[in-house]
Amino acid sequence: MYKDMINQFNFKRFLNVARWDLSVNSKFYTRSALLMVAVICMPVVLYYLYSMVMKSYLTFATIYDSAEGFATVINLIGLAYMIIASGYMFHNLLTKQGRISELTLPATNLERFLWHAVVVIVGVDVVFFAGVLTADLLHVLFRLPIPNAEIHSITVAAFSFNLKELLELDQFSKNTLGLIVFFSLMALCYVRSFSLVNAWKYRYNIPLTFFIYFLIQTFLPLLLLLIGTQFISPAFVEKFWNWLNETSITFWIGCMDIIAALLYAGIWLLTYRLYKRAQLTTKRNP
Repeated sequence: MYKDMINQFNFKRFLNVARWDLSVNSKFYTRSALLMVAVICMPVVLYYLYSMVMKSYLTFATIYDSAEGFATVINLIGLAYMIIASGYMFHNLLTKQGRISELTLPATNLERFLWHAVVVIVGVDVVFFAGVLTADLLHVLFRLPIPNAEIHSITVAAFSFNLKELLELDQFSKNTLGLIVFFSLMALCYVRSFSLVNAWKYRYNIPLTFFIYFLIQTFLPLLLLLIGTQFISPAFVEKFWNWLNETSITFWIGCMDIIAALLYAGIWLLTYRLYKRAQLTTKRNP
């Protein structure tokens, strides 16, 4: 399988796919990027405009240099941006004409798929970083007229976390890196699941993905509770719990990391398989 994938990939054809997509969808990408940068800058602009309108610009803005607050809001916006971008990963396939244009390109499925992956991974990160830098610049410009005002970097706050505080957690101090890897991979799995559903359903896939998560979060706990109360004896639960307590937490965190990595790889592979099966017309995508 690995050799077949290598044989299916040609860098020159891959670049041709990139040129075609950037040419055909130049307005879409440009408008999306500009809109995203504007949305990221909005918390900073609204914050200082509010202080000016309230006629307390010097006192209000001097007291509150909300770089960390801006970073928190901007990171939430970035998460929403990643979800939306993942949900539009195969936007060319939204219409019948778009599917005809893409699927008849002189390129393999792997080359087309990898280009879409580059857009939602690299392209989204570049736009988000540009938005953060722009918001940081506006933050500095708004604070320069304030006498003796402290200026903290939104960029540093947005792309950093307090490792010292994590290391001070006694039960996890030796396993901090493993936990960071696990939660990062699970966050990526959540985001990429929108790409997975987009490969299956081109229209309305984002609300469909949220609905699927709602069903999972609603019925899975009830199913586990039913299995636990009806088919598992209390003695087995006690033995299993004792076994867990006797096992090293480092071992379990390592297992969690492996499961998360396999899940992430599985989401990408299933997304690719669904993309390969893309037809000009289907019942799900007429």
